Amino acid sequence: MLLYITAEDVFGSDTPRRGGPRPLHTIPSTVARLYDLGMRHHIRKAALSWWEGATLEPMPDWRLDRLVIRTALYWREHLHLEPGGRVLLFGRLGWLWPIVDFAAMGFAMVPVGVEHVLGDEDLVGVLAHAAPRVVFATDAESAGRLRGLCEAGRTPGMTIVAEGLPPDVEGLLPLGRFLDFGGTLDTAERAQAFRAVSREIAPEAEALWHGGPDGLRKLTHEQAMAPIAAGLRTHPAREGDIAYIEGPRVGLRTRLAWAASVGDGLTTTVLGREGRTSEDVAELRPHKMLVSGEWLEGACDGRGPRWPAGLDRPWVRRRIRQRLGDRLRWVEATTPVAPAAARSLAAAGLAIASPMSENIQPPSVH
Repeated sequence: MLLYITAEDVFGSDTPRRGGPRPLHTIPSTVARLYDLGMRHHIRKAALSWWEGATLEPMPDWRLDRLVIRTALYWREHLHLEPGGRVLLFGRLGWLWPIVDFAAMGFAMVPVGVEHVLGDEDLVGVLAHAAPRVVFATDAESAGRLRGLCEAGRTPGMTIVAEGLPPDVEGLLPLGRFLDFGGTLDTAERAQAFRAVSREIAPEAEALWHGGPDGLRKLTHEQAMAPIAAGLRTHPAREGDIAYIEGPRVGLRTRLAWAASVGDGLTTTVLGREGRTSEDVAELRPHKMLVSGEWLEGACDGRGPRWPAGLDRPWVRRRIRQRLGDRLRWVEATTPVAPAAARSLAAAGLAIASPMSENIQPPSVH
């Protein structure tokens, strides 16, 4: 029998403790250690899942961990990146986002995430400020934009990694070749070296940067863990949980959400399909979700912003539960939700959680 313990007296310990075969989950002080802890128990069938066409692709803990470690080792041994070095991600939601986040933070590097909605001039500004050695594009459109900047000489000294890039062109590296190179470094000794680095990262070390419409934010591990730990305490994970993350935008809340759900060791994190949130939710019936306020409003009332009277009536509650599923325990909105929609969600027993990024101090660094 497996037991997931979330008693207040064990929170805050960085050293996992075990009682026989039952894992005792704790909340560490860095995102790197949380990821390391989440990879130890192998309780869930998949840590991360995403759609390949109409098929949901599952990635178990061991496979995710190997890919993360291979990615970090390639940076260190082929690009000679040191702790504190920066790698950049640009584009829509996709599996590369969490892989690069966990690889960089676990190896004391800094992942710089840039949202796909930024224009070229803002993107070039972040590139110049971050000066990353390697840049990843997560979708074809973003890869095309980065390639255009490369050909215009606006990405000096950077290697761009993406699917669909031509081989043997200076400054461009096809994603498949990158993954093949990383596989040649896959040894047990190197994996243990990655984990040793993860466990020694200080809470005050830089964890991640995020570039979005509101500017560039820089968080230490301590700042990132504050809202993550609060969410894990308030909404403790249960075995078999599914957390759904809506695409295509990857905001700061998105990155904190998958750090929490992958790190808890029990939850399967599913990356949503662009424009197909309703279909995804109907198929998955998730226990937790991170979606836009606009989508939540539509789920509460199919007619949009014109709200009917009596939103707390039983038929409204039933309709919301039919659309969102009876298993849903936790919902967070990435954009504001109309007060009437929030009231109808509360009437259905679904109070909207405070955004995971609200408790971060200082709020931003430009």
